[in-house]
Amino acid sequence: MAEEYERRMMRYRSDIDGLRALAILPVVFFHYGLKHPFNGGFAGVDVFFVISGFLITRHINDAVEQGRFDILDFYNRRIRRILPALFSVLVVCFGVSTLTQTPPEVYNTSRGILWSILFASNIFFYSQSSYFDSSLQANPLLHTWSLSVEEQFYIVIPFLIYFSKKVLKIPLKLIILSLLALSFSACLVEVFCDKSAAFYLPQYRAWEFLLGSVVMLATQPAVLARSRVTKPVLESSGAVGLVFILASLFALNNKSLFPGPGALGPCLGAALVLYSGSQQRTVVASALSYRPLRFIGLVSYSLYLWHWPIWVFFSMYDRPSFWTIPLLLGAAFGVSVLSWRFIEQPFRTRPFRLSAKSTIGIMGGIMVLMVLLAFASSRLNATLWHYSPAEQKVMSYMAYKPTTMRTGTCFIDRKTEDIEAYKAAHCLDVQAGQPNYLVLGDSHAADRWYGLQQSYPNIHFLQATAPSCEPVLGKNSGQCGALLRYIFEDFVPSHHLDGIILSANWLEHDFNNIVKTAQMLRNYTDRVIVLGPSPEYDQPLPLLLVRAMVKNNMDLVFNHILQDRKKRDQMLATRLEGTGIEYVSVYNILCPGTVCLTTVNNNVPVLFDADHFTAEGSVFLAKNMPLFGQTHGNAGEALLH
Repeated sequence: MAEEYERRMMRYRSDIDGLRALAILPVVFFHYGLKHPFNGGFAGVDVFFVISGFLITRHINDAVEQGRFDILDFYNRRIRRILPALFSVLVVCFGVSTLTQTPPEVYNTSRGILWSILFASNIFFYSQSSYFDSSLQANPLLHTWSLSVEEQFYIVIPFLIYFSKKVLKIPLKLIILSLLALSFSACLVEVFCDKSAAFYLPQYRAWEFLLGSVVMLATQPAVLARSRVTKPVLESSGAVGLVFILASLFALNNKSLFPGPGALGPCLGAALVLYSGSQQRTVVASALSYRPLRFIGLVSYSLYLWHWPIWVFFSMYDRPSFWTIPLLLGAAFGVSVLSWRFIEQPFRTRPFRLSAKSTIGIMGGIMVLMVLLAFASSRLNATLWHYSPAEQKVMSYMAYKPTTMRTGTCFIDRKTEDIEAYKAAHCLDVQAGQPNYLVLGDSHAADRWYGLQQSYPNIHFLQATAPSCEPVLGKNSGQCGALLRYIFEDFVPSHHLDGIILSANWLEHDFNNIVKTAQMLRNYTDRVIVLGPSPEYDQPLPLLLVRAMVKNNMDLVFNHILQDRKKRDQMLATRLEGTGIEYVSVYNILCPGTVCLTTVNNNVPVLFDADHFTAEGSVFLAKNMPLFGQTHGNAGEALLH
């Protein structure tokens, strides 16, 4: 009976489809703004990686051991499994982008198409990632990074298994365990040095696939026969694995050390679930085999491909709301079912089951065609649409580089976050005979420094800023902690400053620490000034402005403003009342009435991304701060003329 079950499970395990459902649903919910309770919904991708490593290693290992492994047949199967649905998504993205997006958006989408079809979009998106690159979130093909990582693993693993068994004669488990340890160790280091690299690049993600490979090796019939694992152990393993996955989905967030330590929970959980269902029908395996879950697992690939472009293209015209998000979820699921039924399924079965060489040749030709379409999209868009000089001016700010923030000298670069790069002698140079004010905080302090320095030339403004670095006591980790310790413990006590300006993307949990920090600083300086949160949009403001100008509808801007920033501003102002700490409401300066100012100086956007000031916007803000005497008046515009 056990042998029969084992043979059947090696052919098909229904619980794995249920596990796929458990992976895809949190990812979709997370991307669709339903982050509560799925704050760590992004970890569903890691569950997929472990599943992929398990299944693909099992398939190749069995074929090699039985002497029937054919590399062309392997890639024939992978091509028929992956490319038809992917091609469909790319063609739709090409058409919608060319017909509806602005030139910078079309350019970004076309590059997404190009790198996705070459299975290198993870490398492309890594090269584009930076602290200020919020435009990545508006790319309908951003999610293909994980598909590229997976395909890169598929390129390496067949040769690894074949050479270990047929050429090197080294036990496969030794090679896999060694590579797993090497990859995980590198990931642990890189997540502290360059989090984007650890997220996107395959060498730091390989351990997740290889963990699935280890489970495959541990579930080989010969190994299972020797292990004699009891049913209670298998039941416990499955339950613990499920708890690990669910706990990760709820507990992780964008501040977590991820991937690396943060990815251990979902990956180990997936490995335990896969292992526990390898011998017997456990309770967890039965639960995951529930038919609705299995069906979601079956369509999970199409659902993953389609859900993000649907969200991005809808968000071009309206910010998804409580009412529209369920409709978008329904649309994504409906399109995915159709894609699975009429694209995925036919290409995996007759009459489309061509020979390996024919499949590779045809798909190679389609890949070339897609590359040509990607290169042609910008030219086609330029033929269809013509933009006024004012629109082109705003559009140019979609490629804005914030050089005025002094990145790499007084604002530590996000990719290195090397405290040694901070030029203290230059950034903290106290000038005799002038009032000296220190601007301290994160990027929302760095972008305000320029405006202050330009607007008040008789005042010398020092700068100490780092990414995601709220200037409060208790920030001890990373380079932010090192910078703040130096400022709080060494620099401020030993230098008399006329004032210290604290600015950051304040969150509610910072409020009490702001008061404590400001009161501590009052022992060393005459004034402590807190700049409140600025208005923020869910997409880059220049992009929203161009769309609004083309459609002559400013609601396309105002519908995308995040409402919680106003509430946060009011709460912080109330918290600082009566403390002796000066507070400047940046929000009220930009949003003095029912609408927010969006441009200055004849159609120059106030922000260059979702919440950081352009040089002109920074000057406008500084001149309207009631800090150093009379403000310069309101010269901003809420509407474009």
